Amino acid sequence: MVVSYLKYLWQRKSEYSIHSPFVFDFVTKVLNDRGSNLDYDTILRIGRLLDKRKHIPYGKRKRSRLLYRVIRHYEPESVVSFGSITALNATALALGNLQTKVYLEQSEDFLETLNAMGVINVRLIQPAEFDSEHFRQLNTGFVFFGRDSFEEDTWDYLIDCLSYKTTDSVFIFEDIHHNRDMEDAWEEIKANEDVTVTFDLYRFGMVFFHEGIEKQDFVLKY
Repeated sequence: MVVSYLKYLWQRKSEYSIHSPFVFDFVTKVLNDRGSNLDYDTILRIGRLLDKRKHIPYGKRKRSRLLYRVIRHYEPESVVSFGSITALNATALALGNLQTKVYLEQSEDFLETLNAMGVINVRLIQPAEFDSEHFRQLNTGFVFFGRDSFEEDTWDYLIDCLSYKTTDSVFIFEDIHHNRDMEDAWEEIKANEDVTVTFDLYRFGMVFFHEGIEKQDFVLKY
Protein backbone atom coordinates (compact mmCIF):
# COMPACT_ATOMS: atom_id res chain seq x y z
CA MET A 1 0.00 0.00 0.00
CA VAL A 2 1.76 3.10 -1.29
CA VAL A 3 -0.05 5.55 0.97
CA SER A 4 0.69 3.59 4.14
CA TYR A 5 4.37 3.28 3.20
CA LEU A 6 4.70 7.01 2.55
CA LYS A 7 3.04 7.63 5.91
CA TYR A 8 5.53 5.25 7.53
CA LEU A 9 8.47 7.07 5.92
CA TRP A 10 7.16 10.38 7.24
CA GLN A 11 6.56 9.17 10.81
CA ARG A 12 9.51 6.85 11.42
CA LYS A 13 12.15 7.80 13.97
CA SER A 14 15.83 6.97 14.29
CA GLU A 15 17.71 6.38 17.53
CA TYR A 16 18.71 10.05 17.58
CA SER A 17 15.14 11.17 18.24
CA ILE A 18 14.20 8.50 20.80
CA HIS A 19 14.28 9.36 24.51
CA SER A 20 12.93 6.09 25.95
CA PRO A 21 15.84 3.98 27.36
CA PHE A 22 13.94 0.76 26.59
CA VAL A 23 13.37 1.70 22.96
CA PHE A 24 16.84 3.17 22.49
CA ASP A 25 18.38 -0.06 23.79
CA PHE A 26 16.35 -2.12 21.30
CA VAL A 27 17.16 0.14 18.36
CA THR A 28 20.90 0.28 19.00
CA LYS A 29 21.49 -3.33 20.08
CA VAL A 30 18.98 -5.21 17.92
CA LEU A 31 17.37 -3.20 15.15
CA ASN A 32 20.52 -1.46 13.90
CA ASP A 33 23.01 -4.27 14.51
CA ARG A 34 24.96 -4.45 11.23
CA GLY A 35 27.40 -7.14 12.32
CA SER A 36 28.01 -10.26 10.24
CA ASN A 37 27.12 -13.71 11.53
CA LEU A 38 27.77 -17.20 10.17
CA ASP A 39 24.22 -18.18 11.13
CA TYR A 40 22.95 -15.74 8.50
CA ASP A 41 24.51 -17.96 5.82
CA THR A 42 22.82 -21.03 7.30
CA ILE A 43 19.46 -19.25 7.43
CA LEU A 44 19.79 -18.25 3.78
CA ARG A 45 20.88 -21.72 2.65
CA ILE A 46 17.97 -23.47 4.38
CA GLY A 47 15.56 -20.79 3.19
CA ARG A 48 16.59 -21.33 -0.42
CA LEU A 49 16.22 -25.10 -0.08
CA LEU A 50 12.85 -25.27 1.67
CA ASP A 51 11.25 -22.21 0.10
CA LYS A 52 12.50 -23.44 -3.30
CA ARG A 53 13.93 -20.09 -4.31
CA LYS A 54 17.39 -19.57 -5.80
CA HIS A 55 17.18 -15.86 -5.16
CA ILE A 56 15.71 -14.41 -1.97
CA PRO A 57 15.19 -10.62 -2.06
CA TYR A 58 17.28 -8.50 0.25
CA GLY A 59 14.24 -7.31 2.19
CA LYS A 60 13.25 -10.85 3.17
CA ARG A 61 16.81 -11.68 4.20
CA LYS A 62 16.99 -8.47 6.24
CA ARG A 63 13.78 -9.30 8.10
CA SER A 64 14.84 -12.87 8.87
CA ARG A 65 18.07 -11.56 10.36
CA LEU A 66 16.08 -9.20 12.55
CA LEU A 67 14.01 -12.13 13.86
CA TYR A 68 17.25 -13.95 14.61
CA ARG A 69 18.61 -10.98 16.58
CA VAL A 70 15.37 -10.50 18.50
CA ILE A 71 15.49 -14.12 19.70
CA ARG A 72 19.18 -13.82 20.50
CA HIS A 73 18.51 -10.64 22.49
CA TYR A 74 15.48 -11.77 24.52
CA GLU A 75 16.30 -15.52 24.77
CA PRO A 76 12.70 -16.74 25.25
CA GLU A 77 12.14 -20.26 26.52
CA SER A 78 9.68 -20.92 23.71
CA VAL A 79 8.47 -19.44 20.45
CA VAL A 80 5.03 -20.23 19.05
CA SER A 81 4.33 -19.39 15.41
CA PHE A 82 0.73 -19.20 14.21
CA GLY A 83 -0.14 -19.32 10.53
CA SER A 84 2.19 -19.90 7.61
CA ILE A 85 5.86 -19.03 7.94
CA THR A 86 8.71 -19.16 5.45
CA ALA A 87 11.61 -21.52 6.03
CA LEU A 88 13.81 -18.43 6.12
CA ASN A 89 11.95 -16.98 9.11
CA ALA A 90 11.44 -20.34 10.84
CA THR A 91 15.18 -21.04 10.69
CA ALA A 92 15.96 -17.54 11.98
CA LEU A 93 13.67 -18.03 14.99
CA ALA A 94 15.29 -21.37 15.77
CA LEU A 95 18.94 -20.42 15.34
CA GLY A 96 18.60 -17.24 17.37
CA ASN A 97 18.88 -19.39 20.49
CA LEU A 98 19.23 -23.17 20.26
CA GLN A 99 17.87 -23.49 23.81
CA THR A 100 14.57 -21.97 22.69
CA LYS A 101 11.86 -24.45 21.67
CA VAL A 102 10.12 -23.31 18.49
CA TYR A 103 6.61 -24.56 17.71
CA LEU A 104 5.35 -24.27 14.13
CA GLU A 105 2.24 -25.03 12.11
CA GLN A 106 4.01 -26.82 9.26
CA SER A 107 4.28 -30.23 7.58
CA GLU A 108 6.24 -33.25 8.76
CA ASP A 109 8.50 -32.95 5.68
CA PHE A 110 9.27 -29.35 6.57
CA LEU A 111 10.26 -30.36 10.10
CA GLU A 112 12.31 -33.37 8.99
CA THR A 113 14.32 -31.24 6.57
CA LEU A 114 15.03 -28.64 9.24
CA ASN A 115 16.12 -31.35 11.68
CA ALA A 116 18.32 -32.99 9.05
CA MET A 117 20.11 -29.69 8.52
CA GLY A 118 20.86 -29.30 12.21
CA VAL A 119 17.91 -27.15 13.27
CA ILE A 120 16.80 -29.51 16.02
CA ASN A 121 14.94 -27.20 18.41
CA VAL A 122 11.81 -27.03 16.22
CA ARG A 123 8.58 -28.92 16.94
CA LEU A 124 5.24 -29.19 15.18
CA ILE A 125 2.11 -27.89 16.84
CA GLN A 126 -0.24 -30.85 17.17
CA PRO A 127 -3.96 -30.03 16.77
CA ALA A 128 -4.79 -31.79 20.02
CA GLU A 129 -2.40 -29.48 21.87
CA PHE A 130 -4.10 -26.20 21.06
CA ASP A 131 -6.58 -26.38 23.91
CA SER A 132 -4.24 -27.93 26.46
CA GLU A 133 -3.12 -25.95 29.49
CA HIS A 134 0.50 -26.84 28.77
CA PHE A 135 0.38 -25.39 25.26
CA ARG A 136 -1.42 -22.25 26.35
CA GLN A 137 1.35 -21.58 28.85
CA LEU A 138 3.91 -21.74 26.03
CA ASN A 139 2.32 -18.63 24.60
CA THR A 140 3.72 -16.44 27.36
CA GLY A 141 7.18 -15.94 25.86
CA PHE A 142 7.43 -15.05 22.23
CA VAL A 143 4.63 -15.40 19.68
CA PHE A 144 4.98 -14.87 15.93
CA PHE A 145 1.79 -14.26 13.96
CA GLY A 146 2.17 -14.83 10.21
CA ARG A 147 0.33 -12.76 7.64
CA ASP A 148 -2.61 -15.19 7.51
CA SER A 149 -2.95 -15.18 11.30
CA PHE A 150 -5.39 -12.29 11.16
CA GLU A 151 -8.18 -14.63 10.12
CA GLU A 152 -10.99 -15.17 12.60
CA ASP A 153 -9.95 -18.61 13.90
CA THR A 154 -6.37 -17.52 14.57
CA TRP A 155 -7.57 -14.26 16.10
CA ASP A 156 -9.01 -16.45 18.88
CA TYR A 157 -5.47 -17.68 19.58
CA LEU A 158 -4.39 -14.09 20.02
CA ILE A 159 -7.02 -13.69 22.73
CA ASP A 160 -5.65 -16.82 24.44
CA CYS A 161 -2.10 -15.50 24.17
CA LEU A 162 -3.15 -12.24 25.79
CA SER A 163 -4.68 -14.20 28.65
CA TYR A 164 -1.39 -15.97 29.38
CA LYS A 165 1.10 -13.24 28.54
CA THR A 166 3.59 -11.90 31.09
CA THR A 167 5.41 -8.60 31.39
CA ASP A 168 8.30 -10.18 29.44
CA SER A 169 6.19 -11.42 26.53
CA VAL A 170 6.92 -10.28 22.98
CA PHE A 171 4.42 -10.62 20.12
CA ILE A 172 5.43 -10.04 16.50
CA PHE A 173 2.89 -9.56 13.72
CA GLU A 174 3.93 -9.95 10.09
CA ASP A 175 2.92 -7.53 7.30
CA ILE A 176 0.78 -5.23 9.42
CA HIS A 177 0.33 -2.87 6.45
CA HIS A 178 -0.42 -5.53 3.83
CA ASN A 179 -4.01 -4.35 3.39
CA ARG A 180 -6.63 -2.24 5.14
CA ASP A 181 -8.02 -5.14 7.19
CA MET A 182 -4.57 -5.87 8.62
CA GLU A 183 -3.97 -2.22 9.37
CA ASP A 184 -7.30 -2.11 11.22
CA ALA A 185 -6.31 -5.24 13.16
CA TRP A 186 -2.98 -3.62 14.07
CA GLU A 187 -4.78 -0.55 15.39
CA GLU A 188 -7.01 -2.81 17.50
CA ILE A 189 -3.97 -4.60 18.91
CA LYS A 190 -2.27 -1.30 19.78
CA ALA A 191 -5.38 -0.15 21.60
CA ASN A 192 -5.52 -3.24 23.84
CA GLU A 193 -5.30 -2.18 27.49
CA ASP A 194 -2.60 -4.77 28.27
CA VAL A 195 -0.24 -3.47 25.58
CA THR A 196 2.24 -0.86 26.80
CA VAL A 197 4.72 -0.41 23.93
CA THR A 198 4.48 -1.13 20.20
CA PHE A 199 7.02 -0.85 17.39
CA ASP A 200 5.86 -0.30 13.83
CA LEU A 201 8.66 -1.50 11.52
CA TYR A 202 6.29 -1.47 8.54
CA ARG A 203 6.76 -5.14 7.63
CA PHE A 204 6.64 -6.20 11.28
CA GLY A 205 4.69 -4.95 14.25
CA MET A 206 6.15 -5.69 17.69
CA VAL A 207 4.15 -5.63 20.92
CA PHE A 208 5.40 -5.47 24.52
CA PHE A 209 3.65 -5.64 27.88
CA HIS A 210 6.20 -4.15 30.28
CA GLU A 211 4.81 -2.76 33.50
CA GLY A 212 5.86 0.65 34.70
CA ILE A 213 6.28 2.05 31.17
CA GLU A 214 4.01 4.74 29.78
CA LYS A 215 1.86 3.44 26.95
CA GLN A 216 3.50 4.51 23.69
CA ASP A 217 3.48 3.55 20.02
CA PHE A 218 6.69 4.00 18.08
CA VAL A 219 7.25 4.06 14.32
CA LEU A 220 10.91 3.07 13.95
CA LYS A 221 13.26 3.52 11.04
CA TYR A 222 14.26 0.12 9.66
